[in-house]
Amino acid sequence: MKKFTATLAIFMLAFTLSFLVACGGNGGGGNEVTPPPTVDNGGAQDPVVTPPDGDQPPQIGLQIGAGAGVHEVRDFGGRTLTIGAWWADPIGPWLFGPAPTPDTLNYSIVRAMWDNARRVEQEFNVNFAQVTVTHEEFLPTLASSVLAGDPFADVVYLEGWMMLEAMGSIVQSMNVNLPASDMLGAQRFSGPTTQDEIGNIWAVNPHSVIDNAFVLAVNLDIINAEGLPNPVELYEAGQWTWDAMLQIMRGATRDTDGDGVVDQFGIAGQPGDIVQHLIGANDGIMVDAYFNYGFTHPNTVRALEFVEQIFQEQLWHSEEGGVMNTANWDRNFYAGNREARAALFPTRTWGIDNAPPAFEFAVVPFPMGPDNTSGNTWLYGMRQGISVPVGTPWAVEDIVVILDELFSWPGEHPELLFAAGSIDWMRETFLTEDDVQRAVRAGLTAASDVGRDMQPYYWILGMFASAFFNMEMDVMQAIEYFRGPHQEMLDRRFRP
Repeated sequence: MKKFTATLAIFMLAFTLSFLVACGGNGGGGNEVTPPPTVDNGGAQDPVVTPPDGDQPPQIGLQIGAGAGVHEVRDFGGRTLTIGAWWADPIGPWLFGPAPTPDTLNYSIVRAMWDNARRVEQEFNVNFAQVTVTHEEFLPTLASSVLAGDPFADVVYLEGWMMLEAMGSIVQSMNVNLPASDMLGAQRFSGPTTQDEIGNIWAVNPHSVIDNAFVLAVNLDIINAEGLPNPVELYEAGQWTWDAMLQIMRGATRDTDGDGVVDQFGIAGQPGDIVQHLIGANDGIMVDAYFNYGFTHPNTVRALEFVEQIFQEQLWHSEEGGVMNTANWDRNFYAGNREARAALFPTRTWGIDNAPPAFEFAVVPFPMGPDNTSGNTWLYGMRQGISVPVGTPWAVEDIVVILDELFSWPGEHPELLFAAGSIDWMRETFLTEDDVQRAVRAGLTAASDVGRDMQPYYWILGMFASAFFNMEMDVMQAIEYFRGPHQEMLDRRFRP
């Protein structure tokens, strides 16, 4: 496989500043299905779009679905563009489903998308199909089909770690000479998601924010019962710090029934997630700009010292008998939701959606560390995006034209992208509008690090947690112990 040696410049947010202001105000491992994200509108009311009478397209300034578009019409001869993902309808059910009915949630918006998709089919004489492959088999199946000269789809969704493996050999750069392109030009509706330092575009997305940001869920039942400071109030007052988080975790950790065994904890969750996002919240790194082991960075060291406190003090919700099994992902990730014995736990929108807590809860971003100057509150790799496989019979230029057309449904009203996102899904998942806005805001504060996209490099996060929990090593001992083998991983991946 071709080595990818350019420094990655990951664009976690494709909107221009002017568009964010206009709106008032966006990934990862796991096999979650990510609905289209949304933009934080700063607490303002959503754009109001009144459903039209009958079964007619909405009138919003211009007739979306009849007047939208970026390119001059061209005839693709009835060819089929196939879209591949590990879930159905990745671009949206409006691309394949029947016309929405007036009782559909956000009918006007969905109808605008649906009408625009039909416009693209008719004006450009193109058909659409989709192929679904399981998450576990997606990249191997794609690679095999590309090597056989017959990729199973013409455009595919890839997670960050998939992208890192696929660049150049499995997917091709999307740079084409299209001065009229929206996603490669004006970027009103969409834009590059993953781009390297020499300008190669490897993935694109419709404009969005990350609605699946990692946040800290707060078990308000425990907070209230123990009389602890409320993280929500601390966050809104600008007092949400690592010291405050540590105070809450210590205050919540105790034996509640007097049997001599601690049965309530300060924090639950997958240990590696806790390590990862505290590093991000202190502007730490996993890999430096020259693809070297980054855990000696002073901000990372400071974050690991905080992590060491959490795990050595046994503030984390372990399994029965005080055991940490970092491989037990399902139990660890959902322990805060399901077992309800921890004041805090890292989660994402889909994590709450999959296992709704039976207690009152709220969500806040991770508190920023003492060395933070960026405002970041969590860390991730490359954002999931749309890529073009090597060997597709479609020219990249033609694919870009079609995607431009599909994503241009708002016409002269790009502010409607807010209402078109997954804000309703988030509102169905979280308990209050303030929770939704804090979760959306967290999506704007993601640090990116190529180390998070490298398996097994990022497994070191769980190794740190385990070493501290079992009191096997202190921070500097652990950093040095893991340095050699993990630098070798980087050398094998990024150096000839």
